[in-house]
Amino acid sequence: MDCCRYCVPPKRHTACWGHCPDYIKERAEYDKLKSAEDKKNAVRNGIYLQRVYGALRAKKKHGSNRKK
Repeated sequence: MDCCRYCVPPKRHTACWGHCPDYIKERAEYDKLKSAEDKKNAVRNGIYLQRVYGALRAKKKHGSNRKK
């Protein structure tokens, strides 16, 4: 958050982020970017979980003791 970086008292005080318009604006932009990144990661994690569950189903169906 760059808006807080150079902010000094008396404008900056304990819990000033709760009503600071600059912080609220930057936080909304950050949350928007973060949610887009989370959606992208959720798709990637879903594909990974699908592969893992498929492997576990195959292991359960065919057993894990293969002849070498």
